[in-house]
Amino acid sequence: MKPLKRTTITRSRFIIFIRSWRGNTAGLLLVFLVLLFFSCKDDAAIVGFPKDARLKSYFVDIPLNPSVIKFGAILTRNGPNDKLARIMVGKYNDPNLGNIEVKGFANIAPPSVTITPTSTSVPDSLVLSLNLDFYYYGNPDSTQQHLEVYKVLDTIQPSSGYYSTTAITYGLKPIGEAHFSVKPSDWADALVLNADTDTANNVHQIVRVKLSPAFASELLSDMISNPSLFQDINPFIGKYKGLAFVMKNGDKIVGINPVFTGTSPTSRNSRMRLYYSDAGVQSQADFPIYYTNNYSIGITFPGVSFSTITSDLSATPLSGIADFTDFKPSDNHMYVQSGTGIVTKLDLTRFYQFADTMDNVMFNSAEVVLNNVGNSVVPGTVQLRVLDSTNHFRSPFVDTLVSGVITTTLDPYMGKIPTALQPAPTSSNAVDVRADQGSIIAVSTDKIIGKVFITEFIQQVYKYKRDKRRVKALAIMPAESEFQKSVSSFTLDPNIVLRIYYTRPIIKIR
Repeated sequence: MKPLKRTTITRSRFIIFIRSWRGNTAGLLLVFLVLLFFSCKDDAAIVGFPKDARLKSYFVDIPLNPSVIKFGAILTRNGPNDKLARIMVGKYNDPNLGNIEVKGFANIAPPSVTITPTSTSVPDSLVLSLNLDFYYYGNPDSTQQHLEVYKVLDTIQPSSGYYSTTAITYGLKPIGEAHFSVKPSDWADALVLNADTDTANNVHQIVRVKLSPAFASELLSDMISNPSLFQDINPFIGKYKGLAFVMKNGDKIVGINPVFTGTSPTSRNSRMRLYYSDAGVQSQADFPIYYTNNYSIGITFPGVSFSTITSDLSATPLSGIADFTDFKPSDNHMYVQSGTGIVTKLDLTRFYQFADTMDNVMFNSAEVVLNNVGNSVVPGTVQLRVLDSTNHFRSPFVDTLVSGVITTTLDPYMGKIPTALQPAPTSSNAVDVRADQGSIIAVSTDKIIGKVFITEFIQQVYKYKRDKRRVKALAIMPAESEFQKSVSSFTLDPNIVLRIYYTRPIIKIR
């Protein structure tokens, strides 16, 4: 087992917190020493410790014994209030994580306003528009992708959750196809332009797929002869079950923004549009693939969309990994990938062993030191999430018996350290670490992850280090929206450490 690395520092470290009083006398003495330290007039005190300091500062690198774990199914359904709405589609042979294929699915919502074609109306065309959101994962070169669209054969229910592993059947023959190019350098520029406050310079790329004439005729016929079908979502999706997006040929996974802007749709919104004519006058009807309302009758239409993800790890360093089980990759690297549920676990056992040797200690800072050694498209953000003893995300709640009735209450341990932890979004029922930079940590554009500062968290768990429900392990992973709606990844050097700077008095405190 790798030994702890401990170093003495005598200057240039600022004390920001004090923990672990041992009795009133010891506590008062420690306060006195701290006040003495800060009142010192020696020039060195401005930037660090005085030369004759009665306190000495150290740092220690604590190995976190990382391993890789894999979650079984990841929620990929797009909700109306999600921070990120995205349908993914594509395929890529990742040199480290194997073959990955993503298929997108969406049910079709009726038009947001009541459309009343006449019996003399005739279909012109049916066109599916997909608004690409400039997310991609895969080959960094500019290449062509070949997309196919199929009819879904299973009803996509608005009340159901849909996951990366959900099995959905679709037709044998496509009802439309399109070719489009992905130029990663242009897409990177587009993301920058679209992120600023000047909407005039926004860039868009729309993939348009002409769907089968038979599908267009079927829709128009029902609009004429059975208009009530378009005013009730249940019978509508019972007949028009949805669309499947499959990449026939390609080397990238791309993102589609399904959002439809309701009363004021734009030409950039994803939708299926039916063009029809009557007496030489052309009209149109828009069928969203996202949540919308029928503003004519005041009914909400929940357009459900999601992505399924398959990954073949058999010929990779992760070959043999089982869900929720600690795994050491054969190449000794650690891995994280969104969508497939791969995270790196950080074990806090060695920290608690160190903490048991420390009394009357002042923690200055604590940081998880990471080194990304991969070249893949990394997620934009990372976070630390608490794991339970079974390698699942730990819930902030526990079941307790109150007057003979089982009641769900806040985990009492979580209640002790509210400034160190926070509940994750409700969809995950999990707990995230409040890092010093915030719960969500941005990853630099040059793919450097570097350090995650968790000083407050370490101070708090140290204080309650003897609590039976103490935090024992963390997962490093992308922020939840990216974890569910992307397949970005990074590869970590296995030498992940918790670096703690701390201060102790030189004299013995009784």
